[in-house]
Amino acid sequence: MIDSRDKERIADSMSMLIRTFLVAGRAGQPAEGRLPFNPLNFQLLRHLLQHEVGRVSDLADFFGIPKTTLFSAAAALEKRGLIEKAPDPDDGRARVMTLTDEGRETAEAIRRQDLMNAGVILALLPEDRVAAYTDDMELLTERLAALLGDQAPK
Repeated sequence: MIDSRDKERIADSMSMLIRTFLVAGRAGQPAEGRLPFNPLNFQLLRHLLQHEVGRVSDLADFFGIPKTTLFSAAAALEKRGLIEKAPDPDDGRARVMTLTDEGRETAEAIRRQDLMNAGVILALLPEDRVAAYTDDMELLTERLAALLGDQAPK
């Protein structure tokens, strides 16, 4: 049985991590000054960097947001020249997104920033606990992905 105090400790810790990421994303030069911080835009660009293409409607389901929200984010990224939309080759009614060269460079800048932020967090831990913390986070990620049925959208 999981103790309610443990639940409180985890909830407080997660809240602090989220707040830290939000503050760090808004401070300084997010994505090396290429793009103002927006969690959805950053996640969308990172996803396209990993998977190369994404169907707009599938990505809305993947991120758990309304399609209109994803369409708005995609339109803003397209206006900035970071993504391109085209008809889906398998279903001409659907639209797919891909990164432009500028979008790829921006997504790679976001990835570098994420790695830098991870380094800051890991540096706060005692050296002998870094590997265990990393292993536990990876285990949590795998189990959360399984609960969500987390598969890359088409």
